[in-house]
Amino acid sequence: MNHRNVRGKILYIGEDNQERGREWFSMTYHEDGQRTLRAHCEIDDTEVLRETTYTMDENWRPLDCFNRLHVERKFLGTGWVRAYGNEAECEVFNTTLGRVSQTVTMDGPAHSLTVHPLTCDVFHTAGYDHSKSENPQTLTNVLSTSPMPNGASGPFLSVGAVTVMYDGREEITVPAGTFEVDHYHFVLKPQPDGTPRREDVWCIPEDYTFVKVTVNGFLKNSRYELVEYETDF
Repeated sequence: MNHRNVRGKILYIGEDNQERGREWFSMTYHEDGQRTLRAHCEIDDTEVLRETTYTMDENWRPLDCFNRLHVERKFLGTGWVRAYGNEAECEVFNTTLGRVSQTVTMDGPAHSLTVHPLTCDVFHTAGYDHSKSENPQTLTNVLSTSPMPNGASGPFLSVGAVTVMYDGREEITVPAGTFEVDHYHFVLKPQPDGTPRREDVWCIPEDYTFVKVTVNGFLKNSRYELVEYETDF
């Protein structure tokens, strides 16, 4: 077999510089162009545990995803998502909603899926078209399994948009090492009280491997850094 694998660990660090969570991930790049993420996420302060398996096609567009949540030390919900053509379906069991079958129709194929591991935030940037001069660019038909910043609801599908600004090629150092990265940020609406919000993303070009994310104006002004990195290529 001629597939490739990447593995890593991310630390979630709060504005007090203390660890507030962690994420282990592995990524398989299949011979047919598909790529599958497996992620285990632990958020200490909001007591969220998440297990995710998410597969994308050769263009980084969602194919299917399994997501399972424990919140405040109790099972909350589990769901399977499949995207195809201009539709997406979700089969859910949630302690509040019960058993739900959901189908959403869009005006085109899904560009990406917010399923809430930090590694998945990076995958939105794969939709940025570097052949165009337009900057920022807005991706439509972006699926999400939860409207909450920590993803602690559902899983239940909604459809929105993400606006991505490209900030250039850089070299940065994180605990896992020094990497040449592409730097992007998401153009976000301010908080209701007018407080600006910003999420910056640094990732390895082409493979879109997570290196660093910083968040300001929400999620307690946290930063997220790659602390372990292993690849077999």
